[in-house]
Amino acid sequence: MADLVWIHEDALRATHPVFDAATDGARAVFIWDSARFDAAFIGSKRQLFIYQTLIEMDVDIIAGQTAEILSSLVAAEDVNRLVVAETPNPAIHAALGTVRGNCPDLPIDNIAETPFVSLAAPPDLGRFFRYWNKARKERCGMAACLSERLVARNSNAGQKTLISYPHIR
Repeated sequence: MADLVWIHEDALRATHPVFDAATDGARAVFIWDSARFDAAFIGSKRQLFIYQTLIEMDVDIIAGQTAEILSSLVAAEDVNRLVVAETPNPAIHAALGTVRGNCPDLPIDNIAETPFVSLAAPPDLGRFFRYWNKARKERCGMAACLSERLVARNSNAGQKTLISYPHIR
């Protein structure tokens, strides 16, 4: 009996605390649920990003309906605990609710991580830039965020180029 780690699109990094919370030998899976992607309006470019990120991680990618696949994996592999990253995503909460109904004795651990930023009000998740405009003010402070807007002039070509940030690779 081992843990099953469910990686979803809100926890796409190999250093996520969900991996530390799982026991050694735990299987990590990502459920490629096209219906969930379509319902969340996750486009082809974002799906490509998700896929490329998963290829870099030690995660099994399984196509199908999320709750159905997770429930069948729990039964087939004699899983003793489902470990999942905490998320505000209602579709993921719905899938977890279905898994709880199908596997009532299965402990499900939601693993939190330190948030990038703490906002005073719930974030608007409709568009990234609406979120980012609020989040960067909290994260960076006003002076640091204003410096992000600075533009350096390339004296030879007369073209504008963005200042590079060493922490972004």
